[in-house]
Amino acid sequence: MSAPRNTAPQQAERLERYGISIGRSIAGVLFLAAIGGVAWIYMGMVKLDRWPIQWMELDGAFERVSAEQVRKTVGPMAEGSFFTLDPVAIADATRELPWVNQVVVEKRWPDTVHLYLTEYVPVAHWNEGQLIATNGDTFTVPGADGIQGLPWLEGPPDAVEAVIETWLQFNDILIPAGQEITRIRLDRRGAWTLQLAGGTKVEIGREDAVARLERMVQGWTPLRRLKGVNPLGVDLRYANGFAVLWPEPPPGGVPVDGPGSGSSPAPAPGDPVIEEVDGGVTVAVSPVEERPQDRPVAGQRAGEALAQQSGR
Repeated sequence: MSAPRNTAPQQAERLERYGISIGRSIAGVLFLAAIGGVAWIYMGMVKLDRWPIQWMELDGAFERVSAEQVRKTVGPMAEGSFFTLDPVAIADATRELPWVNQVVVEKRWPDTVHLYLTEYVPVAHWNEGQLIATNGDTFTVPGADGIQGLPWLEGPPDAVEAVIETWLQFNDILIPAGQEITRIRLDRRGAWTLQLAGGTKVEIGREDAVARLERMVQGWTPLRRLKGVNPLGVDLRYANGFAVLWPEPPPGGVPVDGPGSGSSPAPAPGDPVIEEVDGGVTVAVSPVEERPQDRPVAGQRAGEALAQQSGR
């Protein structure tokens, strides 16, 4: 009896199995080739002793950060090959150095890493232990509070932008008086206090801060004509004027008065009216026609408040 012939379906099934077997074999070969290629690349190009970093280029102002500081930080991270070097990790580590603001790291074929650094430039102190940079960022460096020649800005931690803007605005207003701010403080109630370069403490309060400071600047020249010295304190927290506390005259000396031997000079149009009260306090009321007639002791109350503050 002869063997049964293969039917068409059986042949198709055998061919299909054969094709699957060939496909798996090819996939296995490709997989092994891929592994071999990766190994070859690693051994031939990426391995630490192939294509090493030979040069480190540093660029930037380097006013407060030294090149040696950067090299000590980056050096151990640049010991790999050109292909294993991690620019992001190097930038992050370099930004941890004091005074470093921004870092750009580039790999330059075949053996160089290039770093470009920018430093913080301080323009003011912020509260304790912090500084404000030219871009408005706050930052901390060792010995920050000991840096001389910078104004002090103080306020709640979340109010730094408002304090900076007000500081700049108030300084512009003070230009005609020839004064500038050495310290500005915003308390949690929203009240402003200034210390001027001439030594005058200015209490502005919470309301109408700009208008109150402008009123003081308008009266600054008449006040200087009156005594010839800068006031110790100015209290602007009054609706129709402000009170001024003067320094005590030197022992055995006489006050340095302006024209008139102690009498107030005639005010120019729009100048505040200057009045003397007891206790070394001067009251400036501006303008004349707006002075309430039912508050004859306003200057005395202002003088008492300033005297209490100066004694604290």
